[in-house]
Parts: sequence; structure tokens; C-alpha cells
Amino acid sequence: MEKTKSDNLYSEEISLIPGPEYSEYVQLNLRKIQEFRRNFHLPVIGIAGAEGKTTTKRMIASIISQRGKVLETPIDCNSASVVTSTLLKLDQHYRYVLLELGIINRDQFRLAVEISQPNIGLVTNIGEAHLANLGDKYFIADAKVQLIQQLPADGYAVLNIDDDLVSGMDSFSPTRQVIKYGFNNNAHFHASEIKHFGPDGMEFLINRYYKLHLPIYCSTSVSNALAAVSIARILGFDFSEIIDGLQNNFELIPGRGNLIRLKDLYLLDHTYNATVNTVPKAVESLAHFQRYSKKLILVLGDLDWLGSAAEKIHANLGYYVSAKPIDVVITIGHYAKLVGEGIQRINHSQKLVLHCDQPEALPELMVKYLEPHSTILVTGSKSLTLDKPLRKFTQMVGKT
Repeated sequence: MEKTKSDNLYSEEISLIPGPEYSEYVQLNLRKIQEFRRNFHLPVIGIAGAEGKTTTKRMIASIISQRGKVLETPIDCNSASVVTSTLLKLDQHYRYVLLELGIINRDQFRLAVEISQPNIGLVTNIGEAHLANLGDKYFIADAKVQLIQQLPADGYAVLNIDDDLVSGMDSFSPTRQVIKYGFNNNAHFHASEIKHFGPDGMEFLINRYYKLHLPIYCSTSVSNALAAVSIARILGFDFSEIIDGLQNNFELIPGRGNLIRLKDLYLLDHTYNATVNTVPKAVESLAHFQRYSKKLILVLGDLDWLGSAAEKIHANLGYYVSAKPIDVVITIGHYAKLVGEGIQRINHSQKLVLHCDQPEALPELMVKYLEPHSTILVTGSKSLTLDKPLRKFTQMVGKT
């Protein structure tokens, strides 16, 4: 069978499905890890989805760590071998296990779930983040649904009601204990009365009653918080504990939409990665800083893994951005240039659109068009490593 791009992502991973010469040895070790896992009767939470897994995991940990020690996979766990090595750290001192299952390869994902045996399964979203890798979003859903299919009868499935493919996974669940969260009022846990306070974060009501104010700036993070609330309620936490844990212990990980304060500037750092799903929401968060800023600046790089749809998607993003109250748009990369062209077709007179050929030239270009009380959003695909020019920019401008 011809290798796909997703297979190439795993070329350096210790595969749980090795060649014939190592198969017997690896299978023996996997059985031992599985037996070891069975010795521990505690909540094991598996988190899968296209985006938001790490932020959701950190939110859950900020709540449940108030009651006991939490064993977690490392940030951005995207290999089955890391899941198994994490499980081997289990001992009697841990009360909870949090597993981020950011595994693209379907068979590796299945094995990671079989060995870790989560009794709570959470799927954040499917979206279109890896369309060029897996063919289409239905194939992605078919991979992630394995987490739900393998839950025990007394387990819990936690699903995002706002993503149709995720919400529909309830029909594959062997457990009738299905919890849904999202912005839809029919969800078990939903958000309403959402307020944006610019640099002071966001506030919203859970189930029209419980008020939560967090240092988050994007609607995606509200959804992540609802997922964390769902898990915590399953584990018996009351709302006062949940709110205390989130408000006192949680902060965004750098690169995931966190806010950096630079003298009289605000910088929204979305440099970890950008996808078709995340860019519009990130741009929306920038727009909510308008009342707190004299100038809004968007720095947007190429999106990866879009296959033949790349040109159309980037142009459409340009049309989307054209309607937002953004003053300066700086694009980076071959396809991102089409974003700027899309903006100019729709909104050629009101926005300054610039293109930067190399990320290394970005800091100087950003400084050139700054003015006091600006807010800047930087985002782009992981392959551009925009965190590097961002660090140089912060050094040039100087933190508060």
C-alpha cells in the first residue's frame, strides 16, 4: 500500500504495529502494559479531536488536581508510544489519568485506546484540520469514534454537540451515559451571555446560572471550558470547585491564543498552529479588541495540509477577513498571499495589506506599522515556526 502523508508524520515513531521481525516482542510488551493498566481502578480520561485537546486537558487538570494527583501525557502527545510510556508511570499515588490522544494514524490510535482503556472518552471536534492527510472529515471521524466505541458499559462519552460528526457518535457508544456540551441550549452544559472584555478575558454563564470569567480570548476556549466542566461534573465536582479550579489554576499555554502584554501593546499569540477551523475564530477574537485598541494588526501565514483546496480556502479567508475591523494585514507564505488578494478584491480601500516573503523579515515589518495601543494577532501553520520571529519582535518592542 502506498504511504500517505499521515504515515510520513510517524516515520520516526516507535510504532505499535512493527514489522514481522519485531512483532512478537512488541505484542508481548503491549499485553504487559495492558495488564499493568488493569491493576488501577481510577478515572482514565481519553481526549481526542482535531483541535483544542491540549487546552482542554489543562483546563480539566486545573479542576481535578484540587482533589488529587493527576497523571498526564505530555503537551501535544501525538504518538501511541508516548501514551503507553505515560501509563507505565502509574502508581498508587495518582487519582486521575488524563490522556491526550493526538494520534492521526488510525491503527495506532486504536491500539492506544485498547491499551489505555479510558472509562471517560471526550471528543472535542472533527472539523477539517487534516483533510489532505486523511482524505475527508468522515474518515477522521471514523478514526476518532474508536475512542467512544471502546468505552465500558459503565463509562461516559462526552461529545461536542456543535460538531455534527462528533455529536452523532452517541449512536456508536456502548454506554448510555452520554454527556453533550456546547453553545446549543440542548446540551447538558452550554454557554450563554458571552462577554468579551479584551485584555481582561471573557465571561459567560454555564447553563444560564454559573458565571465563569477566564483569561481566554476566543470562543474555542469557551467550548474547551464546557468540555472540562462536563468531565468534572462526571467526577463529582460541584460548581464551586469547578469555578475555583478554572479561575485560580488555569492559564493558556503559549502559542494557543494567550495574551502577551508589551508596553502599550497587546499581542495574541496563536503561533502553535493554524487551521481552517481556528483562523476565523482567532480573527474574531482580534476584532473584539477594537474598543481597547487604536489599531488592529493581523499577521497570517499559510495553512498546511489542504491539498487541492488550498488556493480556494486561502482566498475565502481573505473574503472573511475583509469584513472585520482590522487595519493592517501582513501575510506570510505562498498561499497566504491569496488571503491578501481576497481582501483587496472586497475591501481594497480600507485595509493596508502587506506581504512578507520570509518569516525572518516579519519583526521589522511589524514594528514599522505599529502605533501605541495596537493589538496584534499572529497565527499560521506549525511549519512556519512563527514563534521564532514573534520572540524577536517581543525583544525589539520590550515586555512590560
